[in-house]
Amino acid sequence: MKLPHNKGFIRDVAIAGGFIAIGILAPGSPIENGFEAHLGGISVGLGLGWLIKCFVDLKGSSHAKQS
Repeated sequence: MKLPHNKGFIRDVAIAGGFIAIGILAPGSPIENGFEAHLGGISVGLGLGWLIKCFVDLKGSSHAKQS
């Protein structure tokens, strides 16, 4: 599967990377207890979810073009 180079796809990947970076680089490790760890875990989850959404949309659009 070739990755597209359109603005929407690049924007989605950048948003996902931003969420993952915030979750990893925020104070408080996701493996520790505390409120900061929960925020980091939520942020990483949002980033991974957005990345999955991005590739699901990509796969759906490629199937629509083939039909």
